[in-house]
Amino acid sequence: MAAEKAPISNVENSVLARTIIISSIALSAIFIALLFFQDNLSKVFGQYGDEATIGLMLLGLWLVVSSTVRSVNNLAKGIQAWKLLLGGLLVGLVSAVVTTAFLIMFPKIAKSQNMAEVTGATGAMILVIAGLAFIIAMISIINVRVKNRQFGNLLEMLIIGGVIAGLIWWATK
Repeated sequence: MAAEKAPISNVENSVLARTIIISSIALSAIFIALLFFQDNLSKVFGQYGDEATIGLMLLGLWLVVSSTVRSVNNLAKGIQAWKLLLGGLLVGLVSAVVTTAFLIMFPKIAKSQNMAEVTGATGAMILVIAGLAFIIAMISIINVRVKNRQFGNLLEMLIIGGVIAGLIWWATK
């Protein structure tokens, strides 16, 4: 008996799910490691240790989410763009939730013994990381899908400009 081929959508969904799981574990490990070594970073960067930690977390978020989108696009040719966007968003969301759960279970790493403070801050962290992952995924999709380089750059500038305008509007209201 010949083995039947799986439908293309099942293969795409399988690739997407596996990549999200692997990327979420990797990003959570990056976040937790940076939080664990935050005191050591403070020794290197002095009073800017917290800012360096946040910057490295954002760099890790950018690298992992954009790598996820590129990997899924290359492994599952022809996958819809909304699935790529969903994949990038889910990597950020799942990683933030796993990191939050870790901080709640081990509050000493969060540098605070007040659990209300830890859970409140991590709740906001989940939303911020998910939002940033969504924006990073959109920019990554433009990079892998738009063939015209000038049009791709214009779309990226429109997204970045829209985010900046939204932040300015939110900050001034």
